[in-house]
Amino acid sequence: MTHTVNGISLGTSRGVSLPQATNPTVTLVSVLSHHEKVESLKLGSLDGNTITLCSGGCTTDTFTTDLTASSLAPENGGNPYYYEIELPNGRKYYKQLTFNYGTFSSNPNGIQANIGAAVLDNAHMMEVLSRIFERFSAQDFKVTNKTFNDFASERTTTVRRPGCIDSTDIDSGTNPSYYHDFEYIRSYGNGTGAYSEGYGYCGFFINNFSTGLGSSDFTIDVYVKSISVNPTVGSSVPNVDANLSAYDNGTAGLGVDINGHQVHLDLILVSKLSDTCGFCLLAVVLGSGDKIAFTAEAVMDYDGSPGNRKISRARVTPTTDTNGMMSFTIKTPFQTDDPYFNLSDPDEVSGDPRRFHMQPWSNDISVTNLQAKASTAGIFSWGFIGDLIASIATGIASNITPIIQPQIVQSILQDVVEQIAPNVINAILDNLQNPGLPIPLPSHLPAPLSNTELRLKLKVEQGMQARQDGANRGLVGLAGTGITATMSPPNPNAPQAMLGTNSFNVYRSGAPSWSYPFSQSAAKPGLLLALHSDALNQAMFSLWQAGALSLAIDASFINQINTYAGNDPLRQLTDDLLKVGTLVTVLAPGKDTITGLDGGGSPFVIDSDDDVIIQVNPVLTPALRFAPLAGGAGTEKPDLILDWGDLELVIKGKKPDNSTYTITRIRTSLAAAGSADLIAFSNPTGNPAFANTTALQVQIDPNNMYYIVEVLEGPTNNPYGLDPEKIYRVVDPLVKSLVVPLLNNILYEVPLAKQIPLSTSVSNGLRTSSGACWLNLDRNVIRVETLPIPSNETTPYLFARLEAMTADKGEVIGCP
Repeated sequence: MTHTVNGISLGTSRGVSLPQATNPTVTLVSVLSHHEKVESLKLGSLDGNTITLCSGGCTTDTFTTDLTASSLAPENGGNPYYYEIELPNGRKYYKQLTFNYGTFSSNPNGIQANIGAAVLDNAHMMEVLSRIFERFSAQDFKVTNKTFNDFASERTTTVRRPGCIDSTDIDSGTNPSYYHDFEYIRSYGNGTGAYSEGYGYCGFFINNFSTGLGSSDFTIDVYVKSISVNPTVGSSVPNVDANLSAYDNGTAGLGVDINGHQVHLDLILVSKLSDTCGFCLLAVVLGSGDKIAFTAEAVMDYDGSPGNRKISRARVTPTTDTNGMMSFTIKTPFQTDDPYFNLSDPDEVSGDPRRFHMQPWSNDISVTNLQAKASTAGIFSWGFIGDLIASIATGIASNITPIIQPQIVQSILQDVVEQIAPNVINAILDNLQNPGLPIPLPSHLPAPLSNTELRLKLKVEQGMQARQDGANRGLVGLAGTGITATMSPPNPNAPQAMLGTNSFNVYRSGAPSWSYPFSQSAAKPGLLLALHSDALNQAMFSLWQAGALSLAIDASFINQINTYAGNDPLRQLTDDLLKVGTLVTVLAPGKDTITGLDGGGSPFVIDSDDDVIIQVNPVLTPALRFAPLAGGAGTEKPDLILDWGDLELVIKGKKPDNSTYTITRIRTSLAAAGSADLIAFSNPTGNPAFANTTALQVQIDPNNMYYIVEVLEGPTNNPYGLDPEKIYRVVDPLVKSLVVPLLNNILYEVPLAKQIPLSTSVSNGLRTSSGACWLNLDRNVIRVETLPIPSNETTPYLFARLEAMTADKGEVIGCP
């Protein structure tokens, strides 16, 4: 019997997936050979619905059915159907067909938008982020091959924005041409519009400043040439302390403390005089319009007290853009003399803003080595008079600097909060998007699973925000994920791309809500994730596509599983059934062998002691979704619904010389309930390598499944001409009694790697000179678990929690 659906052949080596958008009508055409010998023909689905195509004899061999207009209309997901063929003597035969249908991902190998929601709680995750920032500033690791000082000093330029003092006419002094086109860090500045990244602090205006030689108006521009933050001070005292904390004092935000012992900046100052007094000594040596360039250092030194870091505190609004990048914006307005405040304080008290406190930094930074270097009008070339003018100018600048110093210090700290901190976070977020986190499946699994690597990509969606509701505080937002798989070496038995569309079914109409996870963040601190089943569906599709589900189950496969499964008889796989004798008992009762003919017509003996290999060839990708919840009060973990069609099982025999032969080939399609969970690995063998490990557990309920089996015929599928009906009697119960239990045993407890690399090359991620850092998933450091969700949730999701278990939350990152 052959079948086509909308003109595409079914039952070949390629599965079929039909998008509903381009296939609103689904027409099944089947051709039945020897129809004149058939009494009746019915078409059914595994949910129990059937339609009768002919009865009392069939008069045609071609049967066309508009499935969408019948009680067998296809649904979003897998759609297994079967034909019941009844002969005049009452004997019935079954032929199966299946295809996937509905809505599919348009980007099956990329990040799936709005597939999850995340909560970064205040107690654990804000401290984790703070400690990562501290460790980075202490040079425990690099981010994208950059140190903290690299981030602080990158993005240099020689471009001067309009409105800043033009210094190209400086013509005397020490290397005056240098000040025409000097290089500085553009990240620091008060530019706006096209120059909003900074581009220098321009326009500090001092009106009628008295110098003792007379008075003048001064305009000063300040440029940061370099910045240096030592990782430690004194006797290995960490220099930087950072603290992030979500708050809501009527308006939600993020408190950011950047506290430090030491910082060093090299500065270039360009000044311009105007409205100089007409009859005074100053006017004799410096005139209106003259420009002077200075160099200086701004230094805050360690005072010898490890606990006496200088504090800066800012109220920040965190946001994310369409590219998944984060930005911090300090709330305005603020002043240079904002007092110290608690985050619970109002933003303003008695007219005094409480948004950005940085006075300890400003009070402890000293501007030193201020030197006039070059000027206009050739005045620095006037011998001793030029030296006198340089001395006078330096004295003037030294007096003016304390006036503008708080504004400069505050601007630099503002840039640290609004640019450096987000840049570091964004470097990590960008790495999570591409190339993502490699997650190799454990090497102790049988091949091809042991050759498989998953890659998790994560994108923070636009709209992340700080929230507080009573004791629940943190950052909340939506996320996109991509879970893909690769295999090395490639599996030669990997399936071919599906016809129609080579993608996986999607079921979400929107992202899961963060509301319930957020309501649990105080009681269940950590990283809380609400993940839609579409994320699991993508992972299954990618594993299918790479060939990780194309298994050869034999005695060595089972023995490999048993190395970590232990001796529990309920869990330990047995190879008792993997002997040809199971088939021989039915095909030839009372005999130990069957003698048939091979493809060349020569006698061939099938022996009961020959080993059996069950080659699993999934022609069609599985489709997963969460089952509806019970409703009402209470909580529960959602179950899974699995549709898996066109699962081809090739039963092979293996001789002692390792030669193999095909006994039979069958196809089955099933719909089953199941579950997926993340649990603590029980480590029944006591293997130290598996201690404190998280395990993935996936189970199919053999008592809550429906399936159909078809024994394929023809010389390729049944080369020894064995009785298909007897083969069916053997194989049909094996799906429930052997194949599903085998899969359940394989997936009962799959211990996961305890180290997830955070870098794939020198140019990305977190690493040291010795190699990549890693996310430490040892359960003594990060405990991973799934939690129940409200039973009245109409869109079920997987609720996962990653809890930082150590006192030092920075230990979630390990480095060589």
